[in-house]
Amino acid sequence: MRNIPFFTIPAVLFVLVCGIFLFIFSNNVEAQLALHNAWYSSGGYKWMGFISHWGEWPLFAVVIIFYCVKKSWSNAAEFLTAALISSVLVQVLKRIVFAPSPRPMRVIEWSQTQLSTDLELPLQLAFPSGHTTTAFVFFTLIALVWRRPVIQLFAVFCAIAVAISRVYLMAHWIIDVMAGAVLGMGIAVFVHSIFSRVQKKPLTQR
Repeated sequence: MRNIPFFTIPAVLFVLVCGIFLFIFSNNVEAQLALHNAWYSSGGYKWMGFISHWGEWPLFAVVIIFYCVKKSWSNAAEFLTAALISSVLVQVLKRIVFAPSPRPMRVIEWSQTQLSTDLELPLQLAFPSGHTTTAFVFFTLIALVWRRPVIQLFAVFCAIAVAISRVYLMAHWIIDVMAGAVLGMGIAVFVHSIFSRVQKKPLTQR
């Protein structure tokens, strides 16, 4: 991560700010409602719904296909491996380790929010945030592979935006996206380091 400071510094600051914000409030519900009442609007909900999709598999598919067309098999395999590890690990954590892990709207009364009553929101399996994990895996890899400062900044902006969108949509607690961000970066760095070592090995050692 030291090789991509324009990504790492904002990402770490984001996690730290989330932690400080949670420390200020006595519990998750108070922190969640403080943010919700400060920033919610129906128009913002639509935009955040769009941004939230950046934390789903199609972006991985596009990049993997792109590298396959270029016959850059190692890069394609790297993104595919990271996507698979992320998907499996998140599901294990959600469904086995931390289940049932109620989501915000399982705990918070609808009358306490500005949400429309016709919305359908998930109520269980909150920790960690899968969208946030996926986004941080994907965009951390983008930063690690391309390295250019402007790409690092764009990547970290997108990753953080997905994390914020999950809290904005009341789909996750702040702690869920914090965990997703750390987990996503960890997976990306781990996979990238493995593939980098394999590529550096002399042919006689493969």
